[in-house]
Amino acid sequence: MTLRPEHIVEALNKKTFDEIDPDEVLKHYGYKPEEVRCNGVGIGVWRKEEAFQKLGDIGAFMRFVDHKAKARIEFNYDPDFPAALLITHAATKT
Repeated sequence: MTLRPEHIVEALNKKTFDEIDPDEVLKHYGYKPEEVRCNGVGIGVWRKEEAFQKLGDIGAFMRFVDHKAKARIEFNYDPDFPAALLITHAATKT
């Protein structure tokens, strides 16, 4: 493979997990931050290297979800992006 200038620019523009904020992660996965940040919606931003392990631990969170209300859990993963995203639309038990 021949390294071309656009490859160098692309590599320089990639951010690490510690350099991105949650709004950038939301935008990367096609969400509008102002629409996601509302009552009843939770977000989890995880390092991509830890994402599948953390997803496996979702049972701990589910103990707090009201099973009599609707719930939706969305998991977003991109191997070429430093962060995975979990969005939960759920009512919690009171």
